[in-house]
Amino acid sequence: MSFALDLLIRSGRVHGRDEPVDLHIRDGKVIAVVPSGSIAAEAADVLDAGGKLVSRSFTEPHYHPDKAYSRSLAPGEAKDSFERARLIKTGFTVEDVTERAVRALKLASANGVTTLRANVDVDSHSGLRGLHGVLAAREQVAHLMDVEIVAFPQEGLDRDPDSRRLLVEALTSGADLIGGWPNVEDTVEAQRANVREIFDLAERFDVDVDIHADCMIDAAETMLEYIAEETARRGYQGRVLASHCCGLEVYAEADAARVIAAVAEADIKIVVVPLNLLDGGPRGLSRPQELMAAGVTVAAGSDNMNDGWYPLGTLDPLDRAQMTFLGAGFHDEGAVDTVWDMVSGQAAVAIGGRGGDIEVGEDADLVLLDAPDRATAIANTPGARTTLRRGRVVSRRDTGSRIVEPVAP
Repeated sequence: MSFALDLLIRSGRVHGRDEPVDLHIRDGKVIAVVPSGSIAAEAADVLDAGGKLVSRSFTEPHYHPDKAYSRSLAPGEAKDSFERARLIKTGFTVEDVTERAVRALKLASANGVTTLRANVDVDSHSGLRGLHGVLAAREQVAHLMDVEIVAFPQEGLDRDPDSRRLLVEALTSGADLIGGWPNVEDTVEAQRANVREIFDLAERFDVDVDIHADCMIDAAETMLEYIAEETARRGYQGRVLASHCCGLEVYAEADAARVIAAVAEADIKIVVVPLNLLDGGPRGLSRPQELMAAGVTVAAGSDNMNDGWYPLGTLDPLDRAQMTFLGAGFHDEGAVDTVWDMVSGQAAVAIGGRGGDIEVGEDADLVLLDAPDRATAIANTPGARTTLRRGRVVSRRDTGSRIVEPVAP
């Protein structure tokens, strides 16, 4: 028997539509979204959404899978996160990184992620072991998600000169982008030189830049403005993503306005990290509302999970959306949609994809959630989810959102 559809998703709620709909999927694409029951269709498989929300799948724009689940590997006491992370990655093996990264990426898939950008340490402590481990993990989860890899010199360039050679090797061995963290250098001039070297490599290999900038709540951290200047000078507008950008949060208002205008002019994408901490407390959320008002694409990323930097983490995009809503002071009409977009459409735009929600003609990368709408899903992140990639179910989860009746006194 032949079928007109590969998959019929019946009676789903799609954001922006008042009534339940049926989604028709063929050859991995959404070919129609119609009022539920309005068109009789034969399908090889049927998923009944039961009136619950069906959404475009999520994008994770900033994560370090080489470090996933590595916190227990720390040898003894460390004085701070920098030292702890360094001690852990010195002991990495390719096989160990692969196993932990696959575990983390499978978790992300179960949470509804089908696209992920991975920052991977490349330096004298970990060599290329993290890169090769994540490359192997990427192959193992290719049916679950698309993974881009950033070669990330976390230890700096002047402070860790061997990183220069290793970055070149990484960019010829499978890394897709060049990363950086200029603030780790010892002087402002060395930090600026770091930025210039990263752009030199980007131009040499014709790759985009994904750079950590001003990762602490400290007004003395000022690399974001210089990155914007260098982006414009190199003609790299639209090809740069800057993450964290926490110094911006505590700049004087006039300074913040000037830097935000420069970021917008350079068309730099920003990823904030709402869940991450450092020794001593939170690292800040930048200024997502002001950046968006200036026309900047802003997404929310996970950064770390159960590693030398951060002991917690879930790789759940709705955790990030909820914490962004709370931490960044979102409250206006439409704020729920804004933070949802920061882990979905705008997160995809941040790493070079399309914006928006479900669209006819696009890949059927979808997530079915145990909630009738976005606000309920964000408020009650536990519950069942089904993740589809190219129209095929690839992951399911159910964390048990059912409320058990109280015991009678």
